[in-house]
Amino acid sequence: MNNTGMAKIALIDSHPLMRECISNYLSGSDYAITLQVDDGKELIEQLTMENVPDVCLLEFNARSKTGYETIKMLRSAWPNMKIAIYSMQTGPVENKTPSGADVIIPDQTSIAAFKSTLDNLIQQ
Repeated sequence: MNNTGMAKIALIDSHPLMRECISNYLSGSDYAITLQVDDGKELIEQLTMENVPDVCLLEFNARSKTGYETIKMLRSAWPNMKIAIYSMQTGPVENKTPSGADVIIPDQTSIAAFKSTLDNLIQQ
C-alpha cells in the first residue's frame, strides 16, 4: 500500500468503458488506480520500481498479450504483486486454470462481491 494507506491498483482491460467504470468505482472505494492500460504488453512497458501496484486487476482476455502471458511476465518480474483476473466474455473464467492468478473473479460476481474479493486479496 502507498503512504496514504490506499492500495495501488493497475487495471488492464481492453474495453475503455469497463476500464473507466471499474476505475471510478474503485477510486471511490479507497483504492488508488495507478495505471490503466489496454493490454498486458502496455502494462509491462509502463511498470517501473516507482509505480508497482499492490494488485494487478486483469481482464483475462485483454488483447495483445493474453492473461496467461501477462501473468507469467508479472510473476517473473514482480513476484510480490498480487494478481486478480476477471473476464466479461461468455463462459466462466474458472475454466482457464491454472492461470497463476491469486484470485479469479467470475463474470457473475456482483460489484459488492467484486470489491470484497479485492479487499480480501489485499489483506492477505
